[in-house]
Amino acid sequence: MKKKKIVIVGGGISGLTAGVYALKAGFEAEIYEKHSIVGGECTGWDREGYHVDNCIHWLIGTKEGSCLHNIWKDVGALENDLEIIQADKMYTSELNGEKITFWKDVERTEKELIDLSPEDEMEIKKLMKYVRIGEHAKIPADKPPEMMSAIDYIKLGGSMKDTMKLFKELEGKDTKDLMNCFKHPLIKCMLSDFCTKASLAYSFPMMYGNFISGDGGIPRGGSRAMAFRMQRKFESLGGKICTNADVVKIEIGDNGEATGINLANGEHISADYIICSCDTDYTFGHLIDESYMDSILREMYTNRKAYPVYGMFQIAFSVNSDIDAICGEIMLECNNIQVADWMSDRMSIKSYAYEPSFAPKGKQIIQVLIGLQEEAYDYWMELYKNKDEYQSKKEEIANKVLKKIEERFIEYKGKMKILDTWTPVTYHRYCNAYKGYNQSFMITKYSAKNKHPSANIKGIDNVVLAGQWLNPPGGLPVAAIQGKYSIQRILKKEKRSIKI
Repeated sequence: MKKKKIVIVGGGISGLTAGVYALKAGFEAEIYEKHSIVGGECTGWDREGYHVDNCIHWLIGTKEGSCLHNIWKDVGALENDLEIIQADKMYTSELNGEKITFWKDVERTEKELIDLSPEDEMEIKKLMKYVRIGEHAKIPADKPPEMMSAIDYIKLGGSMKDTMKLFKELEGKDTKDLMNCFKHPLIKCMLSDFCTKASLAYSFPMMYGNFISGDGGIPRGGSRAMAFRMQRKFESLGGKICTNADVVKIEIGDNGEATGINLANGEHISADYIICSCDTDYTFGHLIDESYMDSILREMYTNRKAYPVYGMFQIAFSVNSDIDAICGEIMLECNNIQVADWMSDRMSIKSYAYEPSFAPKGKQIIQVLIGLQEEAYDYWMELYKNKDEYQSKKEEIANKVLKKIEERFIEYKGKMKILDTWTPVTYHRYCNAYKGYNQSFMITKYSAKNKHPSANIKGIDNVVLAGQWLNPPGGLPVAAIQGKYSIQRILKKEKRSIKI
């Protein structure tokens, strides 16, 4: 019996995951990716002998014992002999000459926070209680929610009892509300250094909790290497990947089912099923008509207050020194660098000294990230119309940042060089990212109780959605989980067992 063929649009983490599980489930699978390499936003590139890593700060699911870890192993993202790098701190925040660090040793963090601000002791202890709850939280990844039975939900509720209490206690609050519980300006600042003020209040405790659990390690080699391992796994199972293959349309037949995809070069690829693991903004209005978009997803695109997105201005610097003065990731003020109100007055500086292969011997690479509001997208897209002005503005900001770093870290003075700069335009060009953002919508206190959009498309039964936009705020774990779920959804349509 001839195998049914699944065509996957997008070779990012979700598409690669879907591809591996499709092959494991007995389908024929092909991936079509517009870029020259796989990985989507989980990527990196080389500049002047240095490697710029553009995604993983740490990866949830690196610790054994979770459904998510099993997914990473299944798809080749993690391998038995792969080293997982464990940092001793999440990040350090500095403000007005003071600094505080979030250590993997949460007791040390708690003590240092109380030493910094004794008047905040009660709220600090409450925050650390939340963090310790987050330490034991697991991300459900066994089967799609609509396929879970009553017994499944009872078991899930039992395993997440403490986590649900945390959600209930912080219900209706966002990170700004959490910040306002504290008196010390640095403690307020360090919370919004990691989570946007509009993010839900439990976001920080859950992420820091994951970090201290040891489940958030960094796979040796970084983001691009992980995507390439997944590619090798997919191809070893018989999958086919076509890069530089820009999909421009899903062809719909007279019976209302999709017959295949059309490429920019005019080629038509037939398919029994199509998985759109690309950005949903590209799926609806480009690949298929926008009228197919379900009401929940449409609300996410129209209600900007409830579902904001963000952006980033990023810079990579080479450093002609092997002295690691940063020691991880540090957050600093940068209010004298702001181009407009949509640009953050804080910046993250990250050292990649833990990856000596990213730089020539005796040198290192550091990268800077400055957060942007979504209005920044229009500014950068307009500026990009004049390539010289676009490049000039990027260099102007990058040089100001270079000066700021040299002032703070005198060990680097005269030893730094700009390697590359990138903006929301970069993510739009290479990944068709909505407003140039490399994650999904932010869930806020105005949208926390709303449902997630359907992965099925009403009116086209053989097209299924995957990717991080189905489960905001997205990220690599969500992308992988939704890739797996897309195959389980097809298996259900085939009236087969969803166990892969």
